[in-house]
Amino acid sequence: MRRLPTAVAAIAILAVTASATASVPAPRVVARIPVLGSIQPCAAAAGGRFVWVSSYASPVLLQIDPRRNRVVGRTQIGLGSCGLGFGAGSLWIEDTSSSTVSRVSVAKGRRVAAIPVGSTPWDATFAYGAAWATAHVAGEVDRIDPARNRVVKRLPLPAATGVVGAFGSVWAAGSESVLRIDPATSAVVATLPVSAGGWTAASSDAVWVTTATGVVRIDPSSNEVVAMIPIAGPLGDPAVVAGRLWVPQIQRNRIVVVDPAKNAVAQFVTAGKGPFVVTEIAGEAWVPSWKGGDVWRYRP
Repeated sequence: MRRLPTAVAAIAILAVTASATASVPAPRVVARIPVLGSIQPCAAAAGGRFVWVSSYASPVLLQIDPRRNRVVGRTQIGLGSCGLGFGAGSLWIEDTSSSTVSRVSVAKGRRVAAIPVGSTPWDATFAYGAAWATAHVAGEVDRIDPARNRVVKRLPLPAATGVVGAFGSVWAAGSESVLRIDPATSAVVATLPVSAGGWTAASSDAVWVTTATGVVRIDPSSNEVVAMIPIAGPLGDPAVVAGRLWVPQIQRNRIVVVDPAKNAVAQFVTAGKGPFVVTEIAGEAWVPSWKGGDVWRYRP
């Protein structure tokens, strides 16, 4: 299991109580979008006029019209898809079971490339002109050149899990550390000792990484962990929505909302069955029910 960050004595650990703050209005569920079958909808991303949702148990990418809150198309991709990002006119989706990254053109609505990456990718994003994927079993972060549709750099990171682009860098979390990568050179410019780093997100002044016991806050100006917010796991992939950090509690079917101004839990939000990934789209939160059959759309 995951452990607390190393070098605890050198960082500020800010304990909080797991109680909701009554003064914070509850987000409103504006849609619950059904999906067919037991496809395990996993993560969402915006691209073009649509919202796209990966499905872990079926090799398809769902195309959702946000104006009608309904699935309007399906695209064949690899097996075990989840994390995805948008850039260069395409969706980039990690196919965990296929060990590929699928590139799907939003204009054509079809896969235009299946790019081999390290074994068992767990996350993917697009940042600073490139696609990035974490290969969990291979223990590496892969950089994909969209002009060539192939991996052009592999950076070692044991049990690589989450990846996010922010503050002019790419941040990737693994079992022993968080890497800060310079996208201009593909070089690691900082290695932060965070044990059992999981999923990642970024706010206006921080990078957030889940662990076995909660979420750590990293100050990008100092490359140091400056806070730890305890949250019972297992935790999914968070996102910042309306200035607050939304952290999925997978087995409790809810979202824990953290106030970055206080480094404290602000409230709990009911979710569908098995929420795994939160995505911010146009100021709203999109949360597929990974163990259910719908996608929840919230308006803060």
